[in-house]
Amino acid sequence: MYRSRLTKLEEKRNLRKATLYTLGTIGLIVLAVLVGIPVLVRVLTFVGDIKSANRPIDKNDLIPPGPPEILISYDATNSANLSVNGLAEPGTTVYLTLNSDSVGNVVTSEEGIFHMGVIQLKEGGNVLAGVAVDQAGNKSQLSRTVRISYSTRQPDLVVDTPSDGLQVSEKAWVEIKGKTDPEARLTVNDRIIIVNGTGEFLTTYNLIPGENVLTFRAVSREGNKTEREVKVTYNP
Repeated sequence: MYRSRLTKLEEKRNLRKATLYTLGTIGLIVLAVLVGIPVLVRVLTFVGDIKSANRPIDKNDLIPPGPPEILISYDATNSANLSVNGLAEPGTTVYLTLNSDSVGNVVTSEEGIFHMGVIQLKEGGNVLAGVAVDQAGNKSQLSRTVRISYSTRQPDLVVDTPSDGLQVSEKAWVEIKGKTDPEARLTVNDRIIIVNGTGEFLTTYNLIPGENVLTFRAVSREGNKTEREVKVTYNP
């Protein structure tokens, strides 16, 4: 009978925890919708900092925390400003480096979330990494490195054929030939054109009677664009 009562009390306690956890999760989702994820991350980090400050330090703790996880959803950008979010053991301090240079540190919230303000990327390749240090001074291994390419350079784009102002009468198509950056995404009037390993492209384009405006657009990995416009008139 005594064990049965304890079991019932434990079940009620677990049910109460599950209910609070569910309500808390729903509340976080609602807050994310209302104020946005970046603001929510800052709030959680602030709350975690307050809780961490009041947590007693275990001097006998010799176990290092796990490495932090840096969360960035892209590997190329044309913006020098980078905002870094990530996950780490709650209460630990995450130290971040960019190309082996320190860019600051931040305390992880009670929920295991950290948010670093704006970091200035360098032109070209950037390597971001970090370590976590707990309150007892134990240091984690280096995190998985995150590589980000930053550039504002517009891709090259040369259209050899057709020439602007070309008049066509014998055939209802023209040959398209030229060169751009090998990693660029190329379209002609929103139609994707295949680019080879050296940046060259060769294909054909069907014409309609009258003036045809061909808009070439090359977009680099970082999002920079170059456009060329060629007009071809087809007189059948």
